[in-house]
Amino acid sequence: MEAGTKTLTPTESTNRRTVAEIYSALATGNMETVLERLAPDIKWTVVPGDQTGGTYYGPELVLREALAPLAAVWADFEMTPFEFTAVGDKLFVVGESRGVHRASGKVGTARFVHVWHLRDGIAYRFESVSDTHAMWRATR
Repeated sequence: MEAGTKTLTPTESTNRRTVAEIYSALATGNMETVLERLAPDIKWTVVPGDQTGGTYYGPELVLREALAPLAAVWADFEMTPFEFTAVGDKLFVVGESRGVHRASGKVGTARFVHVWHLRDGIAYRFESVSDTHAMWRATR
């Protein structure tokens, strides 16, 4: 995936801003903002093998089954996106997650690839397409 040098359309720009707001809200634990950015019929798919692997439908289920477990397993968890590539209604995001594994106390990092599908600044589909659990490595 290459960082695009093309000019973003207004839709692509809005989608990029929306997804950046979601990551920022996740980082601060502002779940209300996250829920506002998810469509009522969102389909949220996390790659099998991840601790929250599976497909979830609707914002409340996403929050309870996909996002809340992260807080239970990880302390000081953060996701830092560093590359956004817009393609129509899709936004490909590459980044890194970091945290302290509560059970082992080990600090670790993992790379991630996320695909967001957006319409009018609202996420209606999310896919985690890389197996971050398998790529997780302890740094301490």
